[in-house]
Amino acid sequence: MWPFRKKRSRQAETLAIIDEAIVFAADRWHFFSRSVAVTPDMDLRERIALFARSLEASLHSRHPELAAAPDEVIVLIVAKGVEQAGTAPRHEIERALGILLPP
Repeated sequence: MWPFRKKRSRQAETLAIIDEAIVFAADRWHFFSRSVAVTPDMDLRERIALFARSLEASLHSRHPELAAAPDEVIVLIVAKGVEQAGTAPRHEIERALGILLPP
């Protein structure tokens, strides 16, 4: 018998990859926050930037499709991951990065 399921659209596949990447970023943020020593004067923007640099290679190896993604998509994934991790309020992340996060 043949399958009756519809093939997922390209947009649905892309959103699924981004959602998975956000969950991965949230998990990695927890690890990063516990294992990387930062100076007390380092603000949230600097910590997120340091985290993003450390996340990039593992994110691209886990999701090769994101290697060609614009920087803005990676920033969104990182910021949403930090938000999802629950260690910083949404408004602080938005203020630190100068962006508005989607719901």
